[in-house]
Amino acid sequence: MTTAPMSGPALSPGARLARILVLPVGLGVLAIVLSAALGHVSIGLLITVGLALGAVNGVMAERAGSRLGPDDDRSVVVGGSMKRLGLITVIALVVAFAARPNGWTVLVGLAVYQLMSLAAALGAAAKEARTG
Repeated sequence: MTTAPMSGPALSPGARLARILVLPVGLGVLAIVLSAALGHVSIGLLITVGLALGAVNGVMAERAGSRLGPDDDRSVVVGGSMKRLGLITVIALVVAFAARPNGWTVLVGLAVYQLMSLAAALGAAAKEARTG
């Protein structure tokens, strides 16, 4: 089984890290500012924690993907992904429970990060489909 070649310029690890972190950091700052303006700073902070958990997951997934070779066993990758996602989920649920009644907003931040990640992947796939 082979993988499709990636098109476009290869990004350095630092550039890939910056690409993963820029939008969540900006949205986290925006969430804190808007929630502070509305008098609920804790909600903005909790959304930012969720965004940060998503970003940590993204960085860890990027690192795992960069170490993956074409002949590596995929079951190891799946196992690592399950452990990583399980850890992120447990942390998010502990924070949500500990920060009641607004703790559920951590899950909102995590969901927003996942939607951003999905949109980025779909955008890249659409670009690839257009260019052939």
